[in-house]
Amino acid sequence: MIRFVKEVYFTGFAIFFKIPWPKDIDFKAGRAIAGITVIEWFILLGVEWHIEMFLNTKFAFSGIVVIIAFFALFFANQYFLTIRRDGIKFAGEFDSLKKTKRIFLVGSFAVFSVAAIVFGICSAIAHRHFIGAR
Repeated sequence: MIRFVKEVYFTGFAIFFKIPWPKDIDFKAGRAIAGITVIEWFILLGVEWHIEMFLNTKFAFSGIVVIIAFFALFFANQYFLTIRRDGIKFAGEFDSLKKTKRIFLVGSFAVFSVAAIVFGICSAIAHRHFIGAR
């Protein structure tokens, strides 16, 4: 199970990394890390809003705390994907995987991404209604 989750994570990086523009590898890696981070960000915000609703309290995170948290997540992704080179290595090997495995991984990443975005948006809507109901 953990191996599957890692492969889906690396597949997301490979998908964003393989977009052909720009040619510079640093920009491609940065774009891929940002894409993964945004998807994870939707999950984190959804979880945070659900915790607020469950505890019936509003956390007053300032804008700077939110920005610091986003960049902490970005740099954690950067460490695992580019500094340790795990993501870049997987992106290079991705085309040599069996076609059925590639399709399965890309489909899994697409489903996970859509689910994360829908979770974040639905959490925001529920949170807004919950906060407004108090």
